[in-house]
Amino acid sequence: MTEEQVGFNLADLKKLCKSYIDYTRTYADLNNQQCHEMDGFVFQFASEVVDFSSQYGSDISISYTASNLTGKPSKFPNYGDFPQSYVMRSYGPWKEQSPSRKCIIMPQNADKIKSEDFIILSFDIPVIPMVISIFETYTPGSVVRISGKVVDQPDTKAWKLLWEGMPQNCNGLRQSRLFTPPINFIGERIKQICIEFNHTQLEYYTELDAVSLGGIINYPEDGVIRVTKPPITPSLAGYIFDDNQDASEISVSSSVPKMPISTSLDPFLKLIKNIEELENECRKAPNVDLISQLPDETLLQIFSYLDLKSLRRCMAVCKRFNDICKDEFLYTEINLKPYWSSFSYSMLTSLEPYCTRLTMLDLSWCGITNGITSTEFNCFIKKCGINFTHLRLDSCGFVKGTVLTAISLYCPNLKELSLRNCTSIEFEFNCMLCFPKIERFDFYRTNVSVKALESILRHTPRLKHINLGSCKKIETMDRVAFTLAFWNTELVSVDFWKSYTLSPNGLRFLTACSKLEEIDLGWCLGLSIPGDSLVSLAKACPNLKKIIIVSLRGVCDRDLFAFSDNCPLLEQIDLVGLRAITADACSRFLQNCKRLKLMDVNFCENVKEMNILDWRLNYPEVCIKYTTSNHTNVYHY
Repeated sequence: MTEEQVGFNLADLKKLCKSYIDYTRTYADLNNQQCHEMDGFVFQFASEVVDFSSQYGSDISISYTASNLTGKPSKFPNYGDFPQSYVMRSYGPWKEQSPSRKCIIMPQNADKIKSEDFIILSFDIPVIPMVISIFETYTPGSVVRISGKVVDQPDTKAWKLLWEGMPQNCNGLRQSRLFTPPINFIGERIKQICIEFNHTQLEYYTELDAVSLGGIINYPEDGVIRVTKPPITPSLAGYIFDDNQDASEISVSSSVPKMPISTSLDPFLKLIKNIEELENECRKAPNVDLISQLPDETLLQIFSYLDLKSLRRCMAVCKRFNDICKDEFLYTEINLKPYWSSFSYSMLTSLEPYCTRLTMLDLSWCGITNGITSTEFNCFIKKCGINFTHLRLDSCGFVKGTVLTAISLYCPNLKELSLRNCTSIEFEFNCMLCFPKIERFDFYRTNVSVKALESILRHTPRLKHINLGSCKKIETMDRVAFTLAFWNTELVSVDFWKSYTLSPNGLRFLTACSKLEEIDLGWCLGLSIPGDSLVSLAKACPNLKKIIIVSLRGVCDRDLFAFSDNCPLLEQIDLVGLRAITADACSRFLQNCKRLKLMDVNFCENVKEMNILDWRLNYPEVCIKYTTSNHTNVYHY
């Protein structure tokens, strides 16, 4: 089958999309259909969420959760903030500017298009994919990659790239968008898709309403799909759905930030210049092999800027390159997250001979393919984990209780352990887990319990950062707060997002952690009537740089005055949904906190647009997020 025999005309696809949307509005509500066949072409909406990396909502709620992405659109084509949508937990550059930011592991191996979040959706009917539509109802532009899982292949080889592109800056677009990128034809049936996101270009949280998949169920009898090849569009494009018009194409300028040359590359640039000068001197001898004249140390320095794939290619050039590319100093950091779609245990074992000095390993998302078991991973860290300082296993289903035990035994020098979204772990508090040098724990959306945490935290005196967001198995967060205050006084950042059992008493315990620079109390509804707990925290922690106090309805000006008066180093403050505060409290932050960069006052009913305009004039260096009704006015300076 040739390329000319596959694909669909893009204009026809738009008509099919809109035709199906009209159909579902007219008839589907009557018979609850989620898929529809037209001329052998099947359109269907996602029926199940298989996995995801983060969500704004919690597992015990339906607001802003991943499950909202299943079924037909409920709000599209309306534009605005809707609890019935799927929202992730970050936007813009603010996470990387926080005290809790993580170091980059093996930056030269990171994708040019960096993914921050993902969601995997399943559909009822396997199809050969022809069109994928993402219904964006708020702040579009974060989708950067779409992959499909082939149903007839082993797990470790099943994922095929369908589309990728840079994150888009759609700041001027104040309407919902039906994002339908031109996808690669793979000629095989898929039933699951993985959508990856990059939020760095977003003004605010992106919100998704639904995802549809259109494709062919089976090949024709002669095996040839007779349709025209879709045009290749050089720039990213989206489609705005308008009830009064056909789906019209719009051009959205792709905002690709210019990547500054890192100072760490200066020696490499100087080396290039030296090679050019040497080449000019040797022009009379064109057959001279200049590379062979470079010492091994110089080649080793050059190879240190290569990603893993490039190192493998260099191994095949010659014996000298092969020997240098196996040098253990090139493998002190390994990041396999970009290769999650093809990851398997054999990938790890192929690197094992060179990992005697490995200190940082990122296997985030690598458990999606089921290409490695707990036993296999334990064997690897038993051989190579002695020097580990950083280990990231986010969204890895193979991480069980036995893996934690192995990490505790074989990684005595560990400083960071990230287990975000590892929901398969059953924490046993009676199992002795010791991490004496640990400085960072990330337990976001894990099943960690109070007793297990207490046991672990008592043996981590150097702990500086901990994420306990959306940990639903913690029956009372006050006990955890007490343990942190007693055993972990070096704490710099703590994330209690959606910790409904944290009370003012628990917050008062944290006043013992005077080095705190960041605290997330978002949706900690037990603090809705904070008493003097917030005031005490502000007075005890003058180094605070970032505080999130979202939807604590009982918080008033008095509580915020304590922060603005006692925490002059504040850079980011999130006050979303604080209905009782007034513009006076916000003004005092702007006046007293000279380093302030971000202030979010969305849905603060007593803050008026005239206040925003005044602050815009007097504090142009501050990014202010502000909402009137259901539309966002963002002033970014």
